[in-house]
Amino acid sequence: MTLGWVVAGSVGQFLLAYMLFLLAVFGFSAVGASHRPTPYDSSVLDSAFYSLPASCIVSAVVVIGLYRAGAGKLAYLWYVAPILLFSGYLLYIKLFIEREA
Repeated sequence: MTLGWVVAGSVGQFLLAYMLFLLAVFGFSAVGASHRPTPYDSSVLDSAFYSLPASCIVSAVVVIGLYRAGAGKLAYLWYVAPILLFSGYLLYIKLFIEREA
């Protein structure tokens, strides 16, 4: 691991946190208008407002910590965690929330 890639990846994660927050706000409000979410579905989607940006920050902090501990290149895989979480939210919307007729 090099310091340059760790800094670049961490800056990218902070920018991704902002973008995922905007996607959660606007995208999930559109889901509320075009689907019929139950109260449970709404609470799952509302949790995305905080969990998606937080996962970016956590993954950046983890990679910085692993860099300081002398980890190898596989530590960069932590940068993929927020994208996987966002994909999980998208799958949840697609599979479990019914569209309005």
